[in-house]
Amino acid sequence: MAFSLFRLPRLLPLLATSLLAACGGGDDGPGEDPGPGGACVRDISGKLGSTTNWAPGDERCVYAVTGVVEVSGALTLAPGTVVRFGPNAGLLVTATGSLNAVGTPEAPITFTGTTATPGFWKGLAFKSNNPANVLEHVLISYAGSEDAFCCDFFYGPGGSVDARAGVVVGSQQDTVSQVRLTHTTVEKSGTMGLFAFNRARLPGFSQNIFRGNLGAPVTVSLSIVGALDSASIYSGNSPANPAANGDNVVHVLGAPVADSGATQTMRKLDVPYGISTGLPDTTISYTGALTIEPGTRLQFEAQSGLRIQGNGSLVARGTAADRIVFTGRTETPGYWKGLSFRSAGGNNVIAFAEVRNGGSDDFCCDYFTRDGDIIANISVGGAVDSSGLGRLQLTDTVISGSPAYGVYVFKSATFSESGNTYSGNAQGLGREI
Repeated sequence: MAFSLFRLPRLLPLLATSLLAACGGGDDGPGEDPGPGGACVRDISGKLGSTTNWAPGDERCVYAVTGVVEVSGALTLAPGTVVRFGPNAGLLVTATGSLNAVGTPEAPITFTGTTATPGFWKGLAFKSNNPANVLEHVLISYAGSEDAFCCDFFYGPGGSVDARAGVVVGSQQDTVSQVRLTHTTVEKSGTMGLFAFNRARLPGFSQNIFRGNLGAPVTVSLSIVGALDSASIYSGNSPANPAANGDNVVHVLGAPVADSGATQTMRKLDVPYGISTGLPDTTISYTGALTIEPGTRLQFEAQSGLRIQGNGSLVARGTAADRIVFTGRTETPGYWKGLSFRSAGGNNVIAFAEVRNGGSDDFCCDYFTRDGDIIANISVGGAVDSSGLGRLQLTDTVISGSPAYGVYVFKSATFSESGNTYSGNAQGLGREI
């Protein structure tokens, strides 16, 4: 078909407008760059305050993010969208914003760095409680920069440690944040894969993969640990692409007592839970109903322990073939505090388990008797203002490696046992007279 060359000037603006539309934008969108090989590249920076849609379009556009982009409106990504981040760049979803990235198995959504280096960009941070926050069939790679998000993403004693991960959910602020992660892979983070604060929520968390991250695959508060599913792969050893994480342990942190009253289950994962990892001399208290599945393994940081108090309860019922293990981060006698039962209600049960290498020191602050400070793998009750507090049914369990008592029972406590084995403790079972 022939046409006049004099018509080309009028056709060029129409052609440019068509290309912009194919890239998911319009006349008021960010600029675009031809990119390598003439590919469509859309440059993103600053803030996104309105409803925004990113899609590859017919031209297979790639979105290039510079700096930390604050998302205060609704950002939706179409299947197959690729977002590449510059050094220390990231997306921060604020309280009024949302990020909805729903891909498909055939067309996943990709968030990655412009350089394939672990920790090259910050990652995705959610400070929003919008149920539209979804990461489904998504690949997140090379995030987890050492340069953390600013300015209240802290945890630990005094909020002194920056939370750095490929995906961060929540913050130190007293607000709830949420994101649904399913069929998502977080890999090659320079730090952790996922970090979720105590007020974070992970609804529908399922069948995710964490591999090749230089730190832990996941860090969560004990207040939300029940959100983790056993079908996800935390060890990195996925059949198609095995790559262990730097620390193949799911880190579990304590939460304020006000946030520790949920009824939840710690499921058996393909890696152990690391309790208070990196925060030695920490006592985690729980006031809710906590159930632990058979085969679950818990490793405690040095001089750290778990105390069930208030109306809380712990049911850790293993099987003869699949025992629950409570031990230290290292298999050293007296490495961690142990388990303390100070709850007023609920029936605490430990059955077909192993509790070993506890008894590093006493729990603070009322565990004093005529026998001195009480140090044990398991302590039931307390010495001060503890009338009627503390109860435990202990059966078919091995208690070992304490430099003091295997089990110590205060006189106000209720305790029953059968079929247990005491091994390698300075003293087996002790009772307050």
